[in-house]
Amino acid sequence: MGAAIEVRNIIFLAGRGTVVVGHIRTGAARIGQLTAPLELGDAVGRRLEVSAVERLSSLEARGPGVGIVFRNPPHLNDLKHALPPGSILLLEEPGGSGGRTA
Repeated sequence: MGAAIEVRNIIFLAGRGTVVVGHIRTGAARIGQLTAPLELGDAVGRRLEVSAVERLSSLEARGPGVGIVFRNPPHLNDLKHALPPGSILLLEEPGGSGGRTA
């Protein structure tokens, strides 16, 4: 089982790196999951591996807040371009059938 995350923002935190901040719409985010292929700069179809999941308190009723950190993340601006606010980040278990962002 994977997860669908509604992206709210992408930020850089000292000591953590690039963090995708959003709300879990379905499923559960876990270390080791992979993104659907993302178009990042010159790399078409790159998949990112989740290296950390931080639960965030949320005052919104959109679902549990979460911060997702990736192993070997792309440049902040490339990730912001690929995952604008409101987009859906799909995560799947390694060996899954693939997915896409909306």
